[in-house]
Amino acid sequence: MNKLTLLTSSLVLAASFSIFSLPAAAQDLTAADRERIEARKNAKTTLPGERVGRVITKALELYNEEKIDEAIAVLIDANPSGEFDKAFLNRFLGNIYAFKDIPQAIKYLEMAVKPDVLGFNDQAAAMKILADLQIQEGRFKVAIESYRRWMRFTGENDPDAYLRIANAHFQLGEFDKVIPAADSAIRFSTEPNKNHYLMKMGAFYELKRYPETVATVETMVQLFPEEKTYWIYLGNFYTLVEDYAKSLSAFQIAYSQGYLEKESEFKALGQMYANNNIPYKAATIYEKYVKSGQIKKDKTMLTAIASNFQAAREFGKAAEYYGELAKLTNEADAYRRQGMALMSIQRYPDAITAFNAALSRDADRAGSIHLNILEAYFYQGKLKEAYAALQEAKKDPSASRQVRSWDSYIKDRAKTKGISL
Repeated sequence: MNKLTLLTSSLVLAASFSIFSLPAAAQDLTAADRERIEARKNAKTTLPGERVGRVITKALELYNEEKIDEAIAVLIDANPSGEFDKAFLNRFLGNIYAFKDIPQAIKYLEMAVKPDVLGFNDQAAAMKILADLQIQEGRFKVAIESYRRWMRFTGENDPDAYLRIANAHFQLGEFDKVIPAADSAIRFSTEPNKNHYLMKMGAFYELKRYPETVATVETMVQLFPEEKTYWIYLGNFYTLVEDYAKSLSAFQIAYSQGYLEKESEFKALGQMYANNNIPYKAATIYEKYVKSGQIKKDKTMLTAIASNFQAAREFGKAAEYYGELAKLTNEADAYRRQGMALMSIQRYPDAITAFNAALSRDADRAGSIHLNILEAYFYQGKLKEAYAALQEAKKDPSASRQVRSWDSYIKDRAKTKGISL
């Protein structure tokens, strides 16, 4: 433990806290408030009585020897008489307990600040530590009031305090109160702070105020362009307002800067290309990162690659990926789709193979699949095989309408060519 000569600074405690915080609304002090604060600052310093002074000195010696319990015992046994001495002693007890027992620290600090008799700096430090400990203990409502009392007492519009107030409101689910607190933190900061904007963004998002969420993140990427996650936030949030063109732009910037790293991010980029009717780019992005292993090769992704290649009229690639999908899932529909893609590039024998594979796996849709086989034979000029497929299709009542039209058509074509069916 580091040895301390004084335990009055709230910074000692604040440094040991890991509190994700964000800001709230500004306090505008009147002239009377300023006058009161200056008077308190300039007031004559009060010193504790000699007996209390000796007790404090002894406690500090024990503390610096890392004898925390003994230091606390000395302070508790002091039994001071005057109101100032009691407050002074309680402040030291609160500071020491902060390293050991936070509820006890809060108890003694509350007793120290309540009479409001300590010197300006000591009173302010005790009030600040008290608020920090309350928020660390999850006592958010009282912490909010403690921070506000501290700022009224000191006349400071402290960005960190506003941040913690905002965080406390966030933890309480009071998202509408987070925003003015965050705005105050932003207002009183000497330079932009990422946490302030993150809190504001989070509050708008929780309130489902998506246009304001987007506007906040637009500011964030301007202020902190090097923060890769903010570009990804922006791309995702644009989709909430259905602005897919801007979403794609944000993801493209992130991609060009090398900011995309996760599987979900590469998928989102591909999805934005698809949403903007650029299926070839969607398919090639998916394909690239499936091959690299950064996107898992599964049913959903193989379907996305194949369907986007098909939408881009890259039927050979679509057939390739429907084939991979079929091997992975052994599903009839994948084989059927592969067959349809192969038909589009006139690879009829391969299409028939795919359709037969589908047929062997899906008796419920036999009629439509036989009709697909019929077409593949017909376009090869194999009318007898096409007519045989037609007879199989007739067994499925759901295909009756298409069967009738094909029946007369094939017969007429066969008659013209002198082919006996």
